[in-house]
Amino acid sequence: MAWLAARGQEQWSIPLPRSAVAATVSAGQTWMVWAGDDPAATITLTAYVDVDGLWKPDRDPEALWYPEDDPVDALYAAKMMIPLAHAGENLGGELLDWAGGRAYAAGLTWLRLDAWTTNHRLHDYYRGQGFRHVRTVGSRVSGACFQRPSQPYLDGRLKTEPA
Repeated sequence: MAWLAARGQEQWSIPLPRSAVAATVSAGQTWMVWAGDDPAATITLTAYVDVDGLWKPDRDPEALWYPEDDPVDALYAAKMMIPLAHAGENLGGELLDWAGGRAYAAGLTWLRLDAWTTNHRLHDYYRGQGFRHVRTVGSRVSGACFQRPSQPYLDGRLKTEPA
């Protein structure tokens, strides 16, 4: 992610463990968006589980979501990536709307995510997508917690097809 580093952002500077990526793909939690035969975006959606144990098994981080947040009443979006070639197409917004629709269809109240703590441009982006900042856990590199209500995904441009 050299373009992020060129902007002074540390986002994605810590490599994701291959085993964690493989586990979310195998579990059907990672979704790809295709533009013809070309990958255009990806997002991982999980129910509330010990995702830190999967992504960061060597750490004992402070919790992002507290019992009073009712963590099981949400779908969690993570690892959303869109190549620069698709910047400006509102693909990220569409992915988040689609994810919110998945949460709604599952009967969950919230779509939640955490963002890189120091990436304030990203925080502003999520606010612009209707997310509310809940808290920032300062001890975490990705500790800015955001949520928005789930909602039906109607007539969107993303379609789910079997692999």
